[in-house]
Formats: sequence, C-alpha cells, structure tokens
Amino acid sequence: DDLPPPSLPRMPLLLLHAVLALQGGGTSSRGAARAAAACIAAPPEAAGAAPTAASAARLRAGRYSAYEQLRGPYDRAALQRFFALRPLEFGGRLVEFTRAAIAIRDSWRRESDDTQARGVRLREQLAVLGPVAVKLGQTLSQRPDILDEEICEELKPLQTTNKPFDDAEAMRLLSEELEWRGPIAPGVCAPECAEPDGAPLFASISASPIASASLGQVYKATLHDGSEVAVKVQRPSAMRQVATDFAVLTTVLYGIQSTGWGNGDLVEITDIVAAGVFEEMDYRNEAVNAQRFERSLDFLGYVSVPAAVPSLPPTPRVLVTEWVAGRHLSDLSREEGTRMTNMAVDAVTASLVLTGFVHADPHEGNIMLADDGRLVFLDFGLMSGVEEGIMEAFASGIQCVLSKDYVGLVRAFVDTGFIGTPIEWRAKESDPWQTTHPAGPDLTAIMAEELRERMEACPGGGSRFGALSIVLGDMGFFWQMYTPPYI
Repeated sequence: DDLPPPSLPRMPLLLLHAVLALQGGGTSSRGAARAAAACIAAPPEAAGAAPTAASAARLRAGRYSAYEQLRGPYDRAALQRFFALRPLEFGGRLVEFTRAAIAIRDSWRRESDDTQARGVRLREQLAVLGPVAVKLGQTLSQRPDILDEEICEELKPLQTTNKPFDDAEAMRLLSEELEWRGPIAPGVCAPECAEPDGAPLFASISASPIASASLGQVYKATLHDGSEVAVKVQRPSAMRQVATDFAVLTTVLYGIQSTGWGNGDLVEITDIVAAGVFEEMDYRNEAVNAQRFERSLDFLGYVSVPAAVPSLPPTPRVLVTEWVAGRHLSDLSREEGTRMTNMAVDAVTASLVLTGFVHADPHEGNIMLADDGRLVFLDFGLMSGVEEGIMEAFASGIQCVLSKDYVGLVRAFVDTGFIGTPIEWRAKESDPWQTTHPAGPDLTAIMAEELRERMEACPGGGSRFGALSIVLGDMGFFWQMYTPPYI
C-alpha cells in the first residue's frame, strides 16, 4: 500500500543546500526574519466583518477538522494518500520549509561575526514553522557539540515560551473534550457555552497559559477541593501541522536519500520519529507513559512525575495533572543545579542501560527540582524503547570510557549501531569510503588508537564524556558513523 513520494526533483536538493549551508555563514537583520515569517502566514479568516471569539473559534475548528481522521498511529501511506488529494497544501508547506531554510542561511552569511544573532534568527524561523521544527530546535538547544553554545542558549526559549494560541479556543477545546456544558470557571465560559449559569468545572483557572510548548499550552487551575492542577490543552492546529510536516519531510528525505547522501536510512529514522510524535498527539498515552516511567525508576528513590487527576480522565487533547511546586535549572542556585543535574544524569543513564524505557525529550523545560528535593520529569508524550542487547552495549561503552578501553569502546559503538560492519574509513572528505587502511588490516584497533590519541589531547582528560562528544564529531568526517533508527 506504500505510495511513492511525489516527484519533486529540485525542491529536496534546494532544501538540502539551504540547510547544509548553515554551517558557513552569518545572520541578517530582523527585517529578513520578519519578511520570511510574512511568507508563512496562516490562512486568512473569512472575509467581511471581524468575527466574534465564538465564530472565529468555529472557523478555525472547521479548518482543522479534516485532519482529525489522521489522528492515531502513524501511517506514512495514509499520509501520502491524504495529501495526494491536497497538492497545493503539500506544495505550499514545502515552499515554506525551503524559504525558512534559505532565510536562515542568508541571514547567517550576512552576520558571520554575531553568533548570538544567528541563534535569534534560527529560533524565530523554527518558531514560525511550528511544532515539528520547534521540537528540532528544542533538541538542538541541548547540543553544544553541534551548534555554538550561544546559539543553543538562544534556542532554549523554545522549550517553554512558544507563542500561545487563543485562550477562547483553549476553553472551547476544554469544554468539548471534557464534555462540560457549564462555565470552565467562575466568569470563564467557552465560546457558545451551553449552560452559562451552570456549575463551573474548576474553582478558578489562570487567565492565560503559564507555559506554552510546541504542541500545547498549560493553564494553572484550582479544583473545588482546593487542590491545584495543571491543565494541558493541545493546539487546535497541531494535528494539521504535524501531519503536513511529516508528509513533506518524508518526501524530501526520500529525495535526498535517493542521491546517496546521508548515513543510515533517513526515511526510516523519520518514520520512527513521526510515530513517536503521532503517539504524543494523544494525551492519554502521555498519562500512561508517565506512570510507567515513574514505576521503572522507583528504585532510585527520588524520581517523580505529575499524576493525572482521576476525577478528570485524560482525553486525546486535554490532560489534567497535579500541580508540582518546583523550579527549572535556570532558577536554581549553583549548588541546587549541580544536585539536580547529577540526579538527572543518573536517572537518564538508568533508563538507557537498565530499564530500556527512555524519556526521549529530556530538555531543561521538561525537568524540575521539586521543592521537596525530588527530581520531577514532565511531558511524557515522546518516549523511546531500547532493546536489551543495546542496553548492554551502552553499559559496556560507558565502562570502557571510564577505564579508557578504546578497543572495547569501538566494539560498543558497533554493537549499538553507531558504527557499521565492516568499519569504513577515508583519508579525506572527498574520498570514497573504504574498508582498508594503510596502517594495517585491523580497523578496530586503528580507530581505537586514534580515539585514544584524540581523547588524551582533548582538554580535561581522556575519561570525560563531553570530550568524547567533541572527538567523535571530528572523527565523523573520516570514519563512517550512523544514527541508529532507535535514536
């Protein structure tokens, strides 16, 4: 049933050129970012008089309703069939991605000495593109081994401070999903509330969201028993944007992959990511994942998650959980930050090498230090599973780094899929990959020796994992490395 991607001979190459060119330039004025954002404007409201809040919510709900049929497990063939009937929307979104990539490339070239400005432009363009691009930005904000540290800092607001959607739409969704006919709270009604004089759902609710993420936003509310809760509401446009973006990305990557560029199966990797994001679109999965994650790390004694409120069961687009009093890393003292970081590293490592149930989005916005000293993880929509053999290989690799056993470390890379079999090498970037080396037949030993030399030359000593990240980034130009699909 898998339909071939649409024939787009030039667009994938143009997009690839724009993205790869980001490594070589500077940034532009704010006017360039605003001009690019103007090219990615949302569909206009109905012509005529300005709509009321209720009619505007109805218009937007109608515009997104066709995409609800795609809600559920990710199905690339279904996406292709859906957008084969909507070529203008598909093509328009492809153009938006391409324009954004070109705008970022051009802006970086014009301001090559201003690293902070690069980060600002990148953040602005990712925010305009929507949820999938924002998630990419959230990931990059934690990767100073890929981008300059100043750029990573500029991307961090994408973790918690995305542009919120209209509060009237949020209240409408709350009313629909929780099947509540009365006010949301005293003095707060959804558009076209069926029973405005009825009993309110909450004793109170914040007038605006206290956090806004890529797929939804969170309000703080109080139940009638006085307990405080977090109310997470999905963006009305989320399903449309996620479906369109992954349809475009799989097509673009199919075109890129067909040229022979890239390590690993790019489409397969995208399919795995898409499957996770589509699962994240159903907040009921998030509630189940949170409980399972907390149970899996219960042996640590300090990991906690916000529990779902039993009286308000989760729905695909609304999740109500207990309110957790705590602070994020940026609000902690140095001592508190060190303590939270150590706990987080232990918890993430335990997930990776012991339990196999991994929080796949552990950026700073999704981790808190609770006021009672516990480590709190948030947002369990995107999770990952690691097979037992891979967990063993990760554990072995960690041990090898600590003991400076570089032959064992190379073998662990092979076992985890980061290096293929046979190992491939080249003398310079323009050379083809080969399985022989002038230093001898044993490429495992040769690579291990190069690892040792580079690690010892890297500031901080050979056992530092940060140094390993830098070294592997440099070696990746000369040793064939892959991104395994499970990553």
